[in-house]
Amino acid sequence: MKGLPHAQRPCTECPWRRDQPPGRFSPERYETLRDTAGTPGREVGFQAPVFACHKSTEGHDLVCAGWLAVVGCEHLGIRLAVAMGRLDPETLSIREGWPELYASYDELARVNGVNPDVNR
Repeated sequence: MKGLPHAQRPCTECPWRRDQPPGRFSPERYETLRDTAGTPGREVGFQAPVFACHKSTEGHDLVCAGWLAVVGCEHLGIRLAVAMGRLDPETLSIREGWPELYASYDELARVNGVNPDVNR
């Protein structure tokens, strides 16, 4: 079974990194991210999109490492990928040597001027 392609660590411009200046990406980008990010007890469904690394090349998308570590476990499709052996469970946590990441989509959105509660 083929693994789920994903970035191995947050890139230098990853929107999940706290050391990145707010507003680097458009509000629309953060609003799109909302559909990929569940919360405990309100997981997103199997058909929800995953958040691709913005450095992916067309036709060769990689799932964002920061997104996986922060909210990947709240995405039922990602949980299924782990259960099927397509994704190492370790990818769902922040690892040693990584930059500090936002703790949730809501925090990421607020810092970037987007109301996380709209359309939820």
